Amino acid sequence: MQPRDKQFFYGYMIVFGSWLAMFVSAGAQFSFSIFQPYLLKEFGWSRGMLSFGFTLNLITVPIVGVLGGYLVDRIGPRSTVIIGAIIGSIGMAFLSTISQIWHFILLFGIIFPAGYSLSYMIATVPTVRRWFMRKAALMVAIAMTGSGLGIVILTPIAQYIVAASSWKMGYIAFSIIFAIGGIIGGLLLRKDPESCGTFPDGIPPTDEEIKSRPDFIARSKEWPMKEAIKTSAFWLMVIVQGGYLMAVLGFLGHMVTWAHLDLGISMNKSVMIFSLGFVLSAVLGRLFSGMVSDWYMGRFGWSRKLILYFNVIGVALGCFMAVWVTGIPSLIFVAILLGFTYGIGLSTYPVYLGDLFGVVNLPMLFGIIGFFTSIAAAIGPALYGFTYDITGSYNVAFMINGSICLFSVIALYFIRTPEKISE
Repeated sequence: MQPRDKQFFYGYMIVFGSWLAMFVSAGAQFSFSIFQPYLLKEFGWSRGMLSFGFTLNLITVPIVGVLGGYLVDRIGPRSTVIIGAIIGSIGMAFLSTISQIWHFILLFGIIFPAGYSLSYMIATVPTVRRWFMRKAALMVAIAMTGSGLGIVILTPIAQYIVAASSWKMGYIAFSIIFAIGGIIGGLLLRKDPESCGTFPDGIPPTDEEIKSRPDFIARSKEWPMKEAIKTSAFWLMVIVQGGYLMAVLGFLGHMVTWAHLDLGISMNKSVMIFSLGFVLSAVLGRLFSGMVSDWYMGRFGWSRKLILYFNVIGVALGCFMAVWVTGIPSLIFVAILLGFTYGIGLSTYPVYLGDLFGVVNLPMLFGIIGFFTSIAAAIGPALYGFTYDITGSYNVAFMINGSICLFSVIALYFIRTPEKISE
């Protein structure tokens, strides 16, 4: 093993900058669940129509994400994140002025997510993945705890601001937080270690690592989109991620409303279960999967796919068990199960994508796969909302999403490392 460079490794600043950008981005994005009850009460809109704004949001994110992957390669992650923070904060600030449902759909469904998409995972996660190999999963997991902690910390703050003042003031506060955090985080980013005269992890790779580890072997391979979409691995990744994200994002969008209005749990307790039960468990799931998959891959060379089975099976079980939730104890259990297993997948799939296709084209590949998976995931909030409007319950949505996750388990089994047709 080559000796570690004694100088400070800038990759850790990449992790922090990415963490900060995702912290404020996720807090702003998932504030929907906090503002939803207040908007329903003030304007009398249906859950289905309000959820349509969230669904359109989730559709806009991957569409702009394709552009984001292109921008990261062309102008770099720093400029991409800063541009996104400015656009997103403007959209969120204007949400304080809405009076019609189409105002909400336009601002939260299109303008805000256009900026959010550029400042969130598309620019940050692939950049962290480029800077690390031996600690790739752990560093990506640490960076992505920013999104979980952003929800844990900022959603209660949103609830406090809205309760003490108004939902309008809540949107203004979030727009300021989003702008400041996104710009600072973006300023810290750099494209990759090679462009800064160093190596991944700050350590030159050994000949043994270059020859034996699949992620090192794949690192420098180029996978243009026209070649990647011809592989079964690409489309199986879309199926697996789209299935579990549909279930989880639908749950995320409706959990607080479900707990407060349907289960009779106080608003403060509902927010606490959401932030500490679901989201904090997701943070722990990310760290767990990062440490475990880096350890066994470094020691035994096993695929990270092994840890992903816990992701899709756990989300399926959480959906099925949600049907029997009747109060606080059972809701906490389901929230923790879904949160932890969701966290496992959220941090591991981007790293696994780099293991399969390398990191040269990772931002664009991440953006394209994110486009397809997010389109599937965007169905979740609307499915939950309109199912409730029709049946008066979320149970049908829980059963549908649990079944889809079981199908994702089969798709995950068939993923194999793709072979390039041409070099």
